[in-house]
Amino acid sequence: MATPRPVRRQPARSIQSLASSDRQPSQQTPAKPASLARRLLFPHLLPDAELPPLLVSSSASPELDDELYNFVAIALRAYVHPWWTKITRYDKELLPGITRVLTHVIQDLEARLVQTDLAPLVLRDLPILLTNHYTDYHNVQAKLHTSYASGASATLPQLFHQLQPHLAVAADGTVDEAYIRQALDDVLRTCLPSADYEPETERYIVREIMVKVVLEGVLPKVSQPWFIHQSILTLLGPAEGTLGPQRPPLRRTSSQAFSFQSLIIWLLSTVRFVSGACLALMHAYRHARNAIKIVNQTGAGATEIEPEKPKNTIPGGITPLSPAPPSASVGHASVPPSPPPSPSPTLMSRIGSTASSIPSVSTISAPVPPPPPPQLNYVEPILRLFSTLLTPSPNIPPRTIPLALTHVLTLLLTLFTSLISRLLPHLLYTHAFSPDSLLTLIQASRHALFPGGWPAVSPPDPSPEEQAELRQELTRRLLALVPGPTLDPLSSQECNAHLLVFVLDLVLLTLFPEMGIAPPSVVPEASEDVCTPRGSLDSTPGYLTPPRPDSRPP
Repeated sequence: MATPRPVRRQPARSIQSLASSDRQPSQQTPAKPASLARRLLFPHLLPDAELPPLLVSSSASPELDDELYNFVAIALRAYVHPWWTKITRYDKELLPGITRVLTHVIQDLEARLVQTDLAPLVLRDLPILLTNHYTDYHNVQAKLHTSYASGASATLPQLFHQLQPHLAVAADGTVDEAYIRQALDDVLRTCLPSADYEPETERYIVREIMVKVVLEGVLPKVSQPWFIHQSILTLLGPAEGTLGPQRPPLRRTSSQAFSFQSLIIWLLSTVRFVSGACLALMHAYRHARNAIKIVNQTGAGATEIEPEKPKNTIPGGITPLSPAPPSASVGHASVPPSPPPSPSPTLMSRIGSTASSIPSVSTISAPVPPPPPPQLNYVEPILRLFSTLLTPSPNIPPRTIPLALTHVLTLLLTLFTSLISRLLPHLLYTHAFSPDSLLTLIQASRHALFPGGWPAVSPPDPSPEEQAELRQELTRRLLALVPGPTLDPLSSQECNAHLLVFVLDLVLLTLFPEMGIAPPSVVPEASEDVCTPRGSLDSTPGYLTPPRPDSRPP
């Protein structure tokens, strides 16, 4: 008879083991993927470490730093990384070295932008430049197909090039690559320390990247008329009819009889309209009052530096006389001077009356500080530009409404020239140059130059029919705002290239004044060991733009 097998008793599980078996495995948060800037520009940086700040200004936001780093990383990946990885796959120090050079350039540009007043550039120089562009284009249109155009054989771009000659752009709108390269090399020479400028490899790579972006990305696209029309339409925003799906209008049955309900509806609608208009006026008045108050405080808060006083001066502005020489010479006994003779009473009375008419030292006022610099007039250039924009082409008869509108605006704005000239820079820095606006501008530039993270393949230009539709749409939108605008001066790619090159020169000379040529009266005489002619694109700073023909030596 088989004996039954003993039942093996399982050991009791502890409370701790039961609790540990029921516990779910800890969900570890996935690590945040490293950004492109961290992988390419800072490969040795710890994963949890922050990127070094690119902008040193206190008003710069971290989002602006991230966007700039992203822009630099995409540019280096597009123009450096493809050919560098074919040379070596293990050396990862080139891109961080180029980033260090670009950091110096960006920080120097930031310091110059902070220290430079950009209001004259935007509110005075650019309107004058655009006014000259419109005026010269109208003059060329008037001379076209006449004996002034070389027997009616010269084209419009050739005539325009004769009015606005520039060594960096040809008559057909081709921009000289050597000019852009030399200008950017001067920028690098000014921004970089000598230790970073002397090595040619990194400097040439950085310079060629900038040349590629300017010549192949910015100038060819921005000079196209259809691109300018499309940009203006983007700035104007969507049309009123394309804001969204419109509700079908409600059908109301007309009733000839007067009803109490229609009276209540009309009364409530009137109250709503009046209240909305009053709230809008109060809001606009509050904003205008605050802006005017800030502008007046800014103008009144300008400090005046008192000129340094010379030494040995008495408070009040009188310089004391030099001390009297000693009364006795060396080697002789000192003899006390004899007292002066007492003046007569008549003489004393005359001296007293004369002294009473001379102000005392304490009453003499301090030296008058120099007057503050005159306030720049920003209204006149804008009014001239507005008048030029409303001036039709020579083949179109002048219109009465645009001329009347120009005269009315001139009369109204002339009365508030001082206030508007102070208000416009305030609005420029608080809206156009705000951190949010700069962030939007950098993002738009990155998407336009590197869509999808790579350089954009040159898209085909819109067909002539599409370009005509863009221009008609822009004309229709502008006519709804201002009567009689003209877009002809922006319809030539060759003429627009001249305008962009002049704008580039203007921006460079504003941020880097040392790159310009001094007037002929202050140009130092050339030494015997310097034989470089003036106006040539050499390595000497200050010779970016050639001098005028009348300033050259015979």
